[in-house]
Amino acid sequence: MTCHEIDRLVTPFIDEECSAEERAHVARHLRECPPCRERVDAEASARQMLHAHATAAGATWRPRVFRLGQPALPIRPASLATIGGVTGAALLTLWLRATPVVAVGVIGDSTCAHDHRGFTTRFNVDDRECTLGCVKLGAEFVLVTDTRIYRIDNQKLPELASLASRRVQIKGKLDGDRIVVHSISEM
Repeated sequence: MTCHEIDRLVTPFIDEECSAEERAHVARHLRECPPCRERVDAEASARQMLHAHATAAGATWRPRVFRLGQPALPIRPASLATIGGVTGAALLTLWLRATPVVAVGVIGDSTCAHDHRGFTTRFNVDDRECTLGCVKLGAEFVLVTDTRIYRIDNQKLPELASLASRRVQIKGKLDGDRIVVHSISEM
């Protein structure tokens, strides 16, 4: 046997888990190959040290958790697919679930956001009137933060019109880019 062929048998040889024939091949190779003998001696010493430390700590020590070539658990492929599907569905539900949020920003509209792009000077209106005008023409109220624009789910809240273009704090649930508002207050 070559050193490469012995590689896969070293750990089973040390753990006394290989067949008698494999054991004889490894022993014969180790008599003729000093580098492999040094490796096996080092691994055997490490195994003994781990076993001694585990025993001193009062733990039971097993050389390997899983045996090579044997399944860890007797699971059928159909069961594995079911477990994977259930796990995937649970993770998807957690990912898609609305999360609580407290966001601070300015109430704007989905057309202008908070940058009224010259509409205020062109039509001689202030930011609030521009926001209300855009909403009247079909835009939605949005919350414009420093980093994002969030759509507001409950557009019929009376506070939205009175707080248009003002800095507010919204508490609610975040669902993607949409906030379901529970409370809104001016800052």
